[in-house]
Formats: sequence, C-alpha cells, structure tokens
Amino acid sequence: MPLRRGPEELIDDRYLLDALLENTPDHVYFKDSQSRFLRISNALAGWLGLSAPAEAIGRSDFDFFGEQHSRKAFADEQLLMQTGEPLVGIEEQETWADGRRTWVSTTKVPLRDRRGEVVGIFGISRDITARKEAEQRLHDQAKLLADQAQTLERLASLDELTGLYNRRGLTTVGEQLLYDARRSGASLGVLFIDLDGLKEINDRFGHRAGDEALRVVATIIQGAAQPSDVAARVGGDEFCLLVSEASTETIETLAARIDASVADHRRLCDSPYDISACVGRVLVDPRSPGSIGDLIQRADAVMYDRKARRAS
Repeated sequence: MPLRRGPEELIDDRYLLDALLENTPDHVYFKDSQSRFLRISNALAGWLGLSAPAEAIGRSDFDFFGEQHSRKAFADEQLLMQTGEPLVGIEEQETWADGRRTWVSTTKVPLRDRRGEVVGIFGISRDITARKEAEQRLHDQAKLLADQAQTLERLASLDELTGLYNRRGLTTVGEQLLYDARRSGASLGVLFIDLDGLKEINDRFGHRAGDEALRVVATIIQGAAQPSDVAARVGGDEFCLLVSEASTETIETLAARIDASVADHRRLCDSPYDISACVGRVLVDPRSPGSIGDLIQRADAVMYDRKARRAS
C-alpha cells in the first residue's frame, strides 16, 4: 500500500529540514570536508552567540571555541570522515575564547552525497553543562568527605601529647611494614623504649613535668630514627620503634644512639629531674609467624628482662 502523505508542503524535504533546524532545542549542524559549517539550527546559533544561523556558514569551531577544543573536534571529525565510523553519545568539554567551559553530549555521523561518498559530517549535540557541574560538585563533596575522614583517621592514630603514632596507629602501619618485610625477606627491627621513673616525676614535680619528660623521649626517638622507621607511644611511659630492613648492627646502633641522647640530655639540660630510659630490641626474622602485636610483646619482654638484670 503506498505511503499516504499529508499536505503538499509537508512532503517537501527542504521544508522538513527547515522546520527541524528552526524548532529543535538541540544543536544540529552540517559541516563540509574541511569541518566548516554548512547549516546549523537556531538553537546552535544562539549557543554560538549569533543573531542568525546563516552567520555560521563557512566558519569553523576555531572561530568560536578555544584552541584545545577546536583542535580535538577537528581531529575527531577528520578521522570520522576517513573511517566512516560515527561518534555516538560522546561527552565533549567546550572551551571558549573568553575562558568559559561548557559540556555537550554529541553524536557525529558521516554526511554522504547521493553517490554514497563522504563529503562532510552531520552532528547533533545537547547541552549537559548543568549535569556535569552537578557531578563535579558531588565529586568535590565526596573528595572533601574522604579527606576529612582521612584526617580523622590520622588523628585517631596519633598520640596527642607527643605527635607520635599511638598503639592503634602503630598496629595499622606496623602490619604493612611486617607484610613488606615478609615479601622482601628483609628483617624487621623492634625497639621498645621505657621511660624510667615517670610516676616519681609526676608525683614530685607534677604532671606537666611528666608530660615534658615524655615529649623529650619522643623527640630523642624521632631524632635517632630514619624517615622509614615508625615511632609510637604505646602506653603511659612506653614507646616502640619499628625499623625496616634492619640488621643486628643497625638496631644495636640505634639503641646506643637513643641511650647516648638520653645521657646527653641529663648532662646538658638544667632540669630538676633526671630522664633515663631502657631500650629492648628484637630482630625479627620475616619467616617467623605472628602479628605485629606479637612481635611488640616479644620486644617488651626483652626490655623488661634487661631492666630487671640492670636493677639486680
């Protein structure tokens, strides 16, 4: 059955095209083989800041947009005309000469003549700037929340008095150090440092003096350690230092350095109380089982054994 058509003017192809270009809210355009505009819709003319669509004829993206967007669009269109492969639903960021940035969702297809030869492109795009800006705001908010959560996590892992890791932070970072040591086969050094006589300092000179003594020991440990080492305050008067890629020589040298710094502080600082510390150390074979907490307990036991022998 033959197709029935309406009034005569509605079967005129040019009229249909004109009606589309005049009334569609989308940005419709035809370009020649050099990516120059042949025809554009009224909506696109308004988007480009033109008073009439005819003003775009013979002009290209380079006449309206910044270099970055224009070069990419030109390269995409030239490739499309060479391959005949359409670009469907791509999202393009348009950079304008005045610095503005807008977003469009674009589909571009080859424009063929009646012989089937590619002579240009036909495209249709839609403004999605509001959606992209909303997505960016959500992304920024998510990043801000993630940064805040990371900051809170970091603060929850730090000892407020000394600025070193607390036990929770030591466990978190220490497990990764232990994992890395087991993968590489390198030994892990564990030093456990106990500030002697903290209770006596608190009782005789007040808690401010005790806090200052703890900060002094923390500073000494940080000064002796390498950037890759992990220092923590794990109890009232107890500190721990994890040393990556350690050897017996390195942990003995480190312990001696801490002892010497404590002695220097006693000798050089005019303080109503003396600071002394006991250092236990263990070199951990990466093949040995157990968690970082188990290894810290071993170092703790060694420290107390040494302290008991020194007291006897």
